[in-house]
Amino acid sequence: MGVSAITQIIARAGMGALMDRFSTRTFILLALILLAASCAILGLSEDLWAFVVSQLLQGAARAYFFTGAQTHVVRSARPAVTALALMNVTNGIGLLVGPLPAGFVGASSLTLTLFIAAGIAAAAIPACAFLVRYEPFTRPPSEPGVVSVAVWRRPSVLTAAWMSVAAGSWRGIMNSYFPLLLSEAGHSVPVVGAMTTSANFAALAGSILARGARRAGLRLASVLGTVLALGGIAAMALLLPNLVLAGAFLFISGVGSGILQTLGPALAAEAVGPEERGRSIASIGTFRAFSLLVTPMSIGALIFVLPSAAVATAIVAIAVGVPGMVMRSRPPRGMND
Repeated sequence: MGVSAITQIIARAGMGALMDRFSTRTFILLALILLAASCAILGLSEDLWAFVVSQLLQGAARAYFFTGAQTHVVRSARPAVTALALMNVTNGIGLLVGPLPAGFVGASSLTLTLFIAAGIAAAAIPACAFLVRYEPFTRPPSEPGVVSVAVWRRPSVLTAAWMSVAAGSWRGIMNSYFPLLLSEAGHSVPVVGAMTTSANFAALAGSILARGARRAGLRLASVLGTVLALGGIAAMALLLPNLVLAGAFLFISGVGSGILQTLGPALAAEAVGPEERGRSIASIGTFRAFSLLVTPMSIGALIFVLPSAAVATAIVAIAVGVPGMVMRSRPPRGMND
């Protein structure tokens, strides 16, 4: 996972400039090709080199797909929050449906599962031809005597970035230490699967609720999503011996994550002019990729000095959440907070 996160950071860091040369449809197409290749390589070989190459390709694929797709949908006629909510709901349905058949197939052959995944990615490639081909972005000319501020340093974009950091930290915990926490608390593998499905369903619900949270104002929506996502995951980690309470807080945290992962890119798109949307969304995606790498590493480091992984997880979650709750931002131009 660390190798994949590093590739995501590198790929997303350079996407802003590349979007001035290539259409967003191109990034989605490239992502599908890389994803298919990553699954096929790992299906062909179990050697360490194959795993490393697969993770490198998958990291780049995730960066190009999610940043490219988010930027693509906000350029449509729909409001940014509506377009991103629809995209995240579709993605959430895939997260809910995909693991079940993969589990059945994987029980007999993990290699077959990887080839099926590669085939699904490859089958999606022709669908790119039906996407609207938006032209590459054109950088707005700088005004004489006016110092241009980098997109990622603008207050509203920074708020969006920290929302992405919070959502990325939640996902980083779910992808890394969550199964370990459940095992440490004495729960079985089927419980891990059921809890993961519940969390993904909650994130799907959060994406649906994002529009309502946005109407309450940017400041409140940002704080609400952060408190639910990271406060909920911290409480869940500490309450795991009580599976009912832990499950309730896990669901709450998933709702918060869904709100954040929808509103973050929407705010980033709304906070800048039309020709800077690619750079803005790519910049907050880079912040998210950092959180996917740093959050599990921080938990791993704290485990050596704290009594349990659950305590370490709770501390890291709270530490990530606090800056997002105290950060202030101005509403995007033409919009009221």
